[in-house]
Amino acid sequence: MAFFRRKSDSSVVEEPEQVTVESLNGTRKKGAPTPTRKQAEAARRERLTRPVDKKEAARQQRTERQRQILAQDQTPEKQLARDFVDSGRHIGEFLLPGMIIILAATFAYQIAPAISMYGTVLMYVFIAAVLVDLFVMWGRFKKVLAQRLPKASTRGLMFYMFNRSIQIRRFRRPAPRIKRGDAY
Repeated sequence: MAFFRRKSDSSVVEEPEQVTVESLNGTRKKGAPTPTRKQAEAARRERLTRPVDKKEAARQQRTERQRQILAQDQTPEKQLARDFVDSGRHIGEFLLPGMIIILAATFAYQIAPAISMYGTVLMYVFIAAVLVDLFVMWGRFKKVLAQRLPKASTRGLMFYMFNRSIQIRRFRRPAPRIKRGDAY
């Protein structure tokens, strides 16, 4: 093995071809002068963005976002999970407004320290109640999913349901299809 030695039978060395400017550029000529950087950037921007007014751009963004969300959320498992969450009342719906009120109470520490302490304890109790409600809801949903879609995967559904259940019903996207108490 000759890793770092010359090969003994390499007495015949091929001459490399002559490289010319014409061979690199081809024989054709450019038909126009090279655009300046400013012109090239303007042309690139024009290709990427077409001029639209603000309302049209916002509408396009909104429809594109809705299309992407709908494409992700159209699986039967996610539809069932959405309907399951939307059909009942959950403590998690009140988590965000409750946390804002509790946070305001903790800022009252200078005025009344006892309110702040009770507010902090109430916050932890409220979060624990939400978690218990979420896990009970998940257990019930797994039974429903096993009955209706036996071969469906539960991957990602737990956090999808948790996220949906702690949102205020009015702000859920996609919007709820069924009313509270209706059969899902």
